[in-house]
Amino acid sequence: MKKIRICYPFVGDSIGGSHLSSIELIKKLDKKKFEAIPLLHKKDILHPHLINEGLKPQFLKLDDFVGKKKGVLRNLIIIFKNILKITPYINKKNIDIIHLNDSSAGLSWILPTKISRAKLVWHQRIVFPKWALHNILFFFTENIICISDFVFNSLPKFNKKKSLKIFNPVTINKSKKNKLSNKYLKDKKIKKVLFLANIIESKRVDLFIKTAQAISKILTNSIFFIVGSDKKKILKKILSKRINEKIIYVGFSRYKEFWLKNCDLLILTSENEGFNRTIVEGMLSKTPVVAVDSGAHKEIIKNNFNGWLVKRNNLQELTNISIKILNSKKKDLKKIIFRAEKFAKKKFNVKNHVNRMSKIYYAIDGTKKHLINL
Repeated sequence: MKKIRICYPFVGDSIGGSHLSSIELIKKLDKKKFEAIPLLHKKDILHPHLINEGLKPQFLKLDDFVGKKKGVLRNLIIIFKNILKITPYINKKNIDIIHLNDSSAGLSWILPTKISRAKLVWHQRIVFPKWALHNILFFFTENIICISDFVFNSLPKFNKKKSLKIFNPVTINKSKKNKLSNKYLKDKKIKKVLFLANIIESKRVDLFIKTAQAISKILTNSIFFIVGSDKKKILKKILSKRINEKIIYVGFSRYKEFWLKNCDLLILTSENEGFNRTIVEGMLSKTPVVAVDSGAHKEIIKNNFNGWLVKRNNLQELTNISIKILNSKKKDLKKIIFRAEKFAKKKFNVKNHVNRMSKIYYAIDGTKKHLINL
């Protein structure tokens, strides 16, 4: 039986939830039925991560990507330049399906895919952008996967008809020792609070820092770790003011499981997230999770049942709940932690995700129609 060849293009200069979810899918697809091809446009931070996961990415160099710069004319020129590179690649490699997960790369691939013989799957992982060219390009998408109701509801009406909601797959690896471990992590008397995310505006690291300041004034035995890449130098500008010596910036770490399992509380201050896999990773790590009531967070957390939700920009509420959790005994948090882990394992199961995506691939490819029951 002929394998269905699926290509997953990425720019390659970042690692986020879309990349991690795609990797989960690629690794678990039935290798007898599918040939998954991760493809990078830059040999950057994602490359060693893919290698570490046992995957061998292909390369196709692109100089520019749609949406990186403003201007319709400029982006149209980029589109036509990339058509000349991407379309021959698709046809030469006999790709059956292009599965787009990375917005920067994805917008550059829509028209080349339509021109070629391949079919298209777009994974919408963020709120639909209010950008004219984005809307125009989306007329050419055939199948859209949304990762939450929040994302689905943001789609224009003409796109909802060809969309399905499928939650991201999330797993947590066994914790590995980390070279960055220090005296604070070894001291069980110190309360350790974690911020885990790539540092961009929507993640609201500024709110986390304000919360850390407020908590540390009351809980003097607390310490705060910020783990994530700061390519835009957002955190660097804030921390240059020496806000609080108890706030430790770790930087990017491949061993996020280590940080999740060695901290007493995970705080997520991000807003308007299409999905936040870090919440689920916290649940799977048996770490109490507090998040801002925004975006798809409420689709994962049920307040006071499997975690805690606080109002947006409510520093006092966030501080009070965090202190309450940090002061609680483990036995008092046991029920919420248990319910969180159980919910995460069931709702964001990798096997279920792979089964649903496999059926979608079959439907798009036009094979094994008797198996399709989405």
